[in-house]
Amino acid sequence: MSSLVDRAIDAAGLGPVVAARRARALGEAHLAQLRCADLLAVGALADRLRAEDVGDEVRIYTDASVSSIAGDEGRDEGRLVILPGAGSELTGLELLREVALARITGLAQRNVRVNFTTCGMELAQVALGFGANELAGQIASKRGLPFAEGELLGVGKRSRLVAAHLVKQSELSGFLQRAGRTPRFVQEAT
Repeated sequence: MSSLVDRAIDAAGLGPVVAARRARALGEAHLAQLRCADLLAVGALADRLRAEDVGDEVRIYTDASVSSIAGDEGRDEGRLVILPGAGSELTGLELLREVALARITGLAQRNVRVNFTTCGMELAQVALGFGANELAGQIASKRGLPFAEGELLGVGKRSRLVAAHLVKQSELSGFLQRAGRTPRFVQEAT
């Protein structure tokens, strides 16, 4: 699969971008090229760089820790980029491109965090394939409402009831593991 991804990146004309990024010599021309290139090729490049930069671990910040990052969306703190920004009106495809650009144009070891409260869990999960390595948000019901403290859920007809947020964490953890990533739930935002 690796050679297939490499061929797709080269076919999209992104080989020079890879070389410039590794040499820490990305310029405006490279950025313009990334903004015009095929989104899937840009995403593949960003995901490749994510694997090299920070590995397969996905840090997940939920509930109480979300309030401590709520004002930071969109700001580049050198080693952390949080997307989408407050009041952002990006479409889903635009968000994915911005996530990929944050990974490609950033320093190695940079964390790219996607706030799933703002953009939705499904889009945030897709963003992991475009270079993101952190998720943050409030775990909520399918209707988007936060779970009440002590709310219980059961999965299946004969299941025992478990705290709702633990059920949702388990679902997210399973998704990440099946995607070949290692989930790590973090209690405090860094």
